[in-house]
Amino acid sequence: MRNVILILLMTLFILPAGQSIAETQYVSDELNITLRRGEGDEYKILKMLKTGTPVEILQEGTANYVFVRTSDGTEGWVKKQYLTNETPKTTVIARLEKERERLTQQVSQLEIQQAELTASLENSRKDLAGGNAAFADLQKELEKVQAKYDDLHTKAANVVELAEEHDRLKSHNDQLSAEVDQLRQENESMLYTGAVKWFLAGAGVLLVGVVLGKTSRKKKGFSY
Repeated sequence: MRNVILILLMTLFILPAGQSIAETQYVSDELNITLRRGEGDEYKILKMLKTGTPVEILQEGTANYVFVRTSDGTEGWVKKQYLTNETPKTTVIARLEKERERLTQQVSQLEIQQAELTASLENSRKDLAGGNAAFADLQKELEKVQAKYDDLHTKAANVVELAEEHDRLKSHNDQLSAEVDQLRQENESMLYTGAVKWFLAGAGVLLVGVVLGKTSRKKKGFSY
């Protein structure tokens, strides 16, 4: 029968007089003992218990016997002198062996994790170096774009100033054109008025001449 480490919870049993609180003890020494149906060698052997087998003490008996329960639920009587509260060395060794195996597995897992983290760190360093180079390239490209933007902004400002100057000159030109048209109209009006005056003046002179001519002929007629 293989060695098994079983940790059992202490259970409080309400027992009749002569019974005690259940506790776990172990078969001591390197031997096999009998689990019997009653207190005495004359009773039937229920099973053999090897060293290190945990049993639960259910009741104190007489004639140096105790009533116990094994891990598989079998109940019977064993001699108290073969039981001990100390965990057998074989059980301790088996427990330590399992603990060593568990720790060895943990160490192996940690070594694998360490290798993975080392590789990840190296990749991160490479990515960081590549990222720094990419960032430098982007920074240069940004500076070029900023320079183009500043140049376009300056040109755009000049274009705005030129457009404003064009609008101002056009407005001034329109104003001058309006003044020229007005002067032309006034000049034409003055020329028309002058021509009329000259015409009237000429007509008046002619009329005076005609009148004077007629008057002069009349005076000559009277003189005959």
